[in-house]
Amino acid sequence: MPHAVRAALGQIRLGLLLLLLLPRPLIGQETFDKAEFAARRARLMERIPDGIAVVLAATEHPYPVRFRQSPDFYYLTGLEEPGAVLVLNGITKNAAVFALKRPQYGFPSYPPQLRDVENAQERYGIAVQPMEAFFTTLGFIGGAPGVKHLYLQLTPPDGQLHARTEARAFAAQTLEHPLYGQPQPYAVAIGRLREALPHLTAADLSPHLDELRWVKTPYEIERLRRSGRIGAAAVAEAIRATRPGMYEYEVAAAAQYINARLGADGDGFPPIVPSGPLTPIVHYHENRRQLQAGEIVYMDYGSDYQYYTSDITRTWPVSGRFSAEQEKLYRCVLEARNAIIAAMKPGVTLDGLRDVAEAVYARHGYRDAFHSWGRYIGHFIGISVHDVGGIGGAAAARPLPAGVVFNVEPIIQFEDKKIHIRLEDTVLLTENGAENLTAAVPAELDQLYALVKERGVNSASLAERR
Repeated sequence: MPHAVRAALGQIRLGLLLLLLLPRPLIGQETFDKAEFAARRARLMERIPDGIAVVLAATEHPYPVRFRQSPDFYYLTGLEEPGAVLVLNGITKNAAVFALKRPQYGFPSYPPQLRDVENAQERYGIAVQPMEAFFTTLGFIGGAPGVKHLYLQLTPPDGQLHARTEARAFAAQTLEHPLYGQPQPYAVAIGRLREALPHLTAADLSPHLDELRWVKTPYEIERLRRSGRIGAAAVAEAIRATRPGMYEYEVAAAAQYINARLGADGDGFPPIVPSGPLTPIVHYHENRRQLQAGEIVYMDYGSDYQYYTSDITRTWPVSGRFSAEQEKLYRCVLEARNAIIAAMKPGVTLDGLRDVAEAVYARHGYRDAFHSWGRYIGHFIGISVHDVGGIGGAAAARPLPAGVVFNVEPIIQFEDKKIHIRLEDTVLLTENGAENLTAAVPAELDQLYALVKERGVNSASLAERR
């Protein structure tokens, strides 16, 4: 192994070791930053001086998985209370959260229900009101002088895995089933709110929220950095000790172990680990296939840390080295990824970054392949994996300011050859250029080849694992 590569990998492993040793507050001991969320609400209320706004929390679900709050509601409150409702008064600049008194089954729940928290207003920086008084209070506020608009999430709220446009498509699909089809809970709630205040003109709050969420605050950037470091450590572990005969689920398990070990709240999204002829399946989740010699495998994965996600993809050879054709394709994607990141600075546009990428693809002879994917180079990221911020139409010509976080994701695919190669990194745009938050997992060829050969949690032989 060349000395430079060995030294670089040593730095990566040292960084991951330091990450393991970083102090992390115990659950329940973290201080709630009420000033951060109050400032966000204040900025939103400045944008609605002629009305009131209602923001809906996510509803509780019956599945035995960790509850994750609606991104819009969490962005404005930091609260994980299911079924709550936030009311913002753009005229008086007052805010309150209305919460249910939920029935207690068996042992006390954790975290405690909002209505059971002593001095909740002092702790969270916002008034907590009983849900039983919601419509009475809303009618009083909505009838006050100067109130003209009722701001609602008329564009559907996004989720951890789905942008607003994707949420709208999912809602439409759920209506189509002849037996189970029904409106989404948020749509029912918005209908009732409009019926309760028919004298007010309904206006869409979502564009205002998108403008605020698009540019990240220092609080958010700190958590995105942490999410990026954890996600990078997880994907690096997945790459280690790859060899023919392994299963895709073993690759996924290695990453998920490190993600949990380093204190993440969960996966940013279910691990995507297609190999060989399955690589063109972009959102593949089966992860049951056995890796074969001479094939490539890629992993699309990320961490969810305190409601901020990372999103990383690395493609690597199962046998330890790419074939000549595979390496040619990989070098094109790698050069495009590096060129896009190098070009990121305040004032650049997505169209401009696409031009940078296209020049690389053209130089390698793959311009048509780039256009077959609509000149796609990535998406914004934050509380949601597909975060707010348009990537098409007029949005692609909008100058990017410092503070946006964009997932750089160049792809090359040939369906007839059953090959798909991708690299993806979570990148913060700063005043001085780009900061790759997931750079700790190598992409350069020499480092990648060396990492595949390292020992890791998947180093045991097939016989030992069985």
